[in-house]
Amino acid sequence: MGCTTSTPSGASTQNINVIPSGTAQQKKDTKVKIVLLGDSGVGKSSIALFLCHGRFSDKHQVTIGAAFLHHTIQLKNGESMKLHIWDTGGQEKFRSLAPLYYRDAYGAIVVYDSNNVETFNSLKYWINEIKSNGPRNCYIMVVANKKDLPQKLNAEMVMKFCQQENVSFIECSAKTGENINTLFEKIASRIYSRYKDILFYNNQ
Repeated sequence: MGCTTSTPSGASTQNINVIPSGTAQQKKDTKVKIVLLGDSGVGKSSIALFLCHGRFSDKHQVTIGAAFLHHTIQLKNGESMKLHIWDTGGQEKFRSLAPLYYRDAYGAIVVYDSNNVETFNSLKYWINEIKSNGPRNCYIMVVANKKDLPQKLNAEMVMKFCQQENVSFIECSAKTGENINTLFEKIASRIYSRYKDILFYNNQ
């Protein structure tokens, strides 16, 4: 998914205030790196596409290696944050490349298909990868995608798993856009709260 623009359409801005690229700002954007992880076909690229363009595509293209996009949002406290989002390939042959993208990430979004038990079972692998090889205190959020479909996995069970792993959890749909903006708003605000002193210093 090679999207590099960061302006979503109108319906997708309910929870995130988009700052047009030409708007003059008194402060520099706080720049943070976020990585999308998970098995192939769970909808990582679709989530990024909806954030970027406010739309969903039925055509699935396998991400080769990783794709980069950026998206500038304004947090509720008025601070501006530019998310540098890396959408990684989920196929097993690309897994060895993942550390190249998440090693300096402030946040990791680990996606699974809420109708596919195998992708849920892979969560442990992806979370352990971040905790073992990623930055210390990287903020991790598990995302149950495809909420628009009849659910085969119990959300309460997944929430219990996330509590045990000490990671956050949210359900969303890249097809309808449900909770896509909320997902990125939450991870951005949590990252800012956790790293605001470092981020403020680095962006002076």
